[in-house]
Amino acid sequence: MIWVRGEIVPDEGLAISVLDRTFEHGLGLFETLRTWDGRATLLERHLARLRGWAEALGLPMAPEELPDHAAVEALRAAEGITGDCSLRIVLSGGFDDGRAGTIWMRTRALPAPVPEGGLAVCARWSVVGDDRLLQAKTLNYWSRRIAFEEGKRLGFDENLSRDESGAILEGSRSNVFLVEQGQLVTPQVHRGGGLAAPFLPGIMRGVVMERASSLGLPTREDASVSIARLVEADECFLTNAGRGIMPVGRFDPEGMPESAQARRYEAPGPVTQRLMNDLNAWLRSEDAR
Repeated sequence: MIWVRGEIVPDEGLAISVLDRTFEHGLGLFETLRTWDGRATLLERHLARLRGWAEALGLPMAPEELPDHAAVEALRAAEGITGDCSLRIVLSGGFDDGRAGTIWMRTRALPAPVPEGGLAVCARWSVVGDDRLLQAKTLNYWSRRIAFEEGKRLGFDENLSRDESGAILEGSRSNVFLVEQGQLVTPQVHRGGGLAAPFLPGIMRGVVMERASSLGLPTREDASVSIARLVEADECFLTNAGRGIMPVGRFDPEGMPESAQARRYEAPGPVTQRLMNDLNAWLRSEDAR
């Protein structure tokens, strides 16, 4: 079932014109999130990002057609979902004459839990520094999909990106944190001259940084997160909206079985576990509503 314009329709009931720019050039945006104890806790943050990038990229949209919490509840009820689920909200590209794109929402099952011992991560995805589209969740998702599938083919759960300088930026569908002597470090969004790095600072990344601050954990963004630093870090974890904090158990930058640069971490380490406990409780609390 799909929610669109305040109605619940069957999957095949969603009609989009072939003149919509989604079909011509893959234009459009999407947001993926989940419910926590039945509530889409971070819905407003995801909608704010969708609106912001639609404006920045010149995609016409009708904000009044965005879903709200009542829409989420209606869709879950129509699907007969009693537990938690993932949600995907899509904005199509709209029309050349300025007519707004179509907004719809669907559900899907939650992603699989993090395996015992943590994720296995490589870093074989190369990006260029001026790729602005890597900063947004666009429907033109091929570079991320190819990177993810390359990692899976090599036996890894995630593939991290590197820019021309060798700096680590993000995963194909996650953000990166490392723990160095009790301090959280994550790649820096803004660089010199007001330029933004070619990666997507996720909603969950921002929430984790807020929760770390509330716990008194020092956190900083750093433009020089390198492979060497990941190898030497005390702990490492990834974040995304569907799975929250995901401890990393093995990092092998070249994607080779147990290469000389491979590093194994305690997963989760003590700092990661502390953050996981706090985050999971907060996402289900009244304070987050």
